[in-house]
Amino acid sequence: MRLTRPSWRACALLLTAALVAQATATPAVAARPAAPGSLGTAFVRAAAEFDVPRDLLVAVAYGESRLDGHDGLPSQANGYGVMHLVSNPTQHSLERAATLTGEPVARLRSVTSANVRGGAAVLRDLADREGLTSGARDRLSAWYPVVARYSAAVDDPTARLYADHVYDLLRTGIAARSVRVAPQPLRPELGRYARVAPAGAAAGPNAAAAAVPEYGPARWVSAYGGNYQVGRSSRITTVVVHVTQGSYAGTVSWFQNPSAGVSAHYVVKSSNGEITQMVREGDTAYHARSANPYSVGIEHEGFVDNPAWFTDAMYRSSAALTRYLCDKYGLPKNRTAIKGHNELPGNDHTDPGPNWNWNYYISLVNAGSSGGRYLAGSPTDFTGDGRDDVVAFTQGSLNDVYVAASTGSAFAGTSVKWNDFFGLTGETLLSGDVNGDGRDDVIAFTHGTLADVYVALSTGASFGGGQKWHDWFAPGAEVGAVGDVNGDGRDDIVTFTHDTNADVYVALSTGAGFGPGLKWHDYFSIPGEFPALGDVDGDGRDDIITFTQGPATAADVIVALSTGSAFGAPQKWHDLFAVGAEQPRVGDINGDGKDDIVTFTCNTDADVYAAVSTGTGFTGTTVKWNDFFCLAGEFPYLGDANGDGRDDIIVFTKGATNDIHVGLSTGTGFLGATKWHDFFGLDGETTL
Repeated sequence: MRLTRPSWRACALLLTAALVAQATATPAVAARPAAPGSLGTAFVRAAAEFDVPRDLLVAVAYGESRLDGHDGLPSQANGYGVMHLVSNPTQHSLERAATLTGEPVARLRSVTSANVRGGAAVLRDLADREGLTSGARDRLSAWYPVVARYSAAVDDPTARLYADHVYDLLRTGIAARSVRVAPQPLRPELGRYARVAPAGAAAGPNAAAAAVPEYGPARWVSAYGGNYQVGRSSRITTVVVHVTQGSYAGTVSWFQNPSAGVSAHYVVKSSNGEITQMVREGDTAYHARSANPYSVGIEHEGFVDNPAWFTDAMYRSSAALTRYLCDKYGLPKNRTAIKGHNELPGNDHTDPGPNWNWNYYISLVNAGSSGGRYLAGSPTDFTGDGRDDVVAFTQGSLNDVYVAASTGSAFAGTSVKWNDFFGLTGETLLSGDVNGDGRDDVIAFTHGTLADVYVALSTGASFGGGQKWHDWFAPGAEVGAVGDVNGDGRDDIVTFTHDTNADVYVALSTGAGFGPGLKWHDYFSIPGEFPALGDVDGDGRDDIITFTQGPATAADVIVALSTGSAFGAPQKWHDLFAVGAEQPRVGDINGDGKDDIVTFTCNTDADVYAAVSTGTGFTGTTVKWNDFFCLAGEFPYLGDANGDGRDDIIVFTKGATNDIHVGLSTGTGFLGATKWHDFFGLDGETTL
């Protein structure tokens, strides 16, 4: 039987007392007592009044708004406050909250404590409709169908996408403002949703082409047919960056809603960079008014006034998508073709707003052309002669792999095709000697929902066919890397989850495959940082390194040394290196057997700085080793090009010239740039 409002209030004091006692006995509910009048207090009181688990209430709010009420301004779907109470032609949670609580609509929209109370009332109302008993309401896992209904999604698959995210938040924990939720292992009671796949789940082998995304790493969920136009009247010349003013699942649901009248081609999730395609690129999405016919729209989960939504995972995932679009349609990877919604004619929107980091985003669009999500160093001696070579993966429709071998003073003039089908669009492509024969091989992380790892072994003159060496490693937007972490002479694979968990997993090479993925570290390289591998203490085992890449006051370099079976405790090895959007790399530049760190400014200054490893740290004073190498849009790299045991600097110019320049290491500096190849690594190709 549904409780009336007076009955709810009669229980409130008892429930509040019980909840306060629980918070005192169980720190997992809240890390510290909520201050009177704080957001934390609003959640405690609303949870007690309506018998809704406090942690669930916080997770729903965090998923909707990051606990930001946006001063009463509405979302794209006309939702308000931290609980995103909605009022539009098909969703009426705002009005329902007013009926259940007696709060005026205006107060529910603008007063956070009232909004939280309204959200709790709606959740309890939905719980009653789902038939949750008093005992069931005490189990977080039992609320899954209620959370799915709270989404007001147009169908069950999208509702499940929404609920899955809320339960992911409960599993990983939340730390924001005055509210904390400790991580907790949960297996939600899916009920009828157990028979429903989340929206955009990987299509089966027999799926129709219309159900398969054009961009490989994406999901496919079709927008409502009336929210876009089939076909185009102009060729694609522009990629438009939007901010959703709402949540990821909410935006996917809104574009499916017949009353929306809007859509975009792609939607990018904040927390992990997940992408959903909703309109085919050849069709006209309704996202930018007069620019619709010639543009592709990418929506990014979040709100323009809160930079917390713009995570590194989102930036990098979106940049990879934009790179793919620019390559596919022949667009320049700069602000001529990549624009904000606010920059288009005839538009009155402000997104992506002042908190969107355009310089960083464009640097990722261009730097990513060099080979995947992250890249700080990867050996490329494919012939086994002690000199590092260069490789280009064409990807696109050809998927060819070309190598130019080093002669010691140049890269062989004629590029030779070493494989004619390896490295699909969206995959991370790296190199390493995975079978221990002294020749580096090529490795592809497929990411996405398959998360396979393929290897093509080097014969010294070509790469063999791609073979699957692992069938579940580095899923989604995780960061794959290659290095010999146990010191057996064979390179292994490593993945950084690069999310709030910040776990690091390793799968060791057997010489013919990679073993099971095992956790070697449980907190290293959080979003916004740049992870890498390198043997920094010279013991023959690669260690993990992360460049925090903050401003000049917070650009630290952290190292966790390998024990051969795990990575040890993080230690700060440098406190000012690779600031902001600079491009860090790792390699042994002085030939002492210990990997050092190098950073390229890749701007008009084109400076190169280095800090040499002592075995326990990187030399305290960063030293400029070259003062003009790697301009904006070019891709820098390290490798021992002349075989003297010292890594040199290499740059792929890309653009119109497609040259390769090398600056040889003297052990204390890099010589001036010398052209070693005059046509290698075209725009859109992955180069190492």
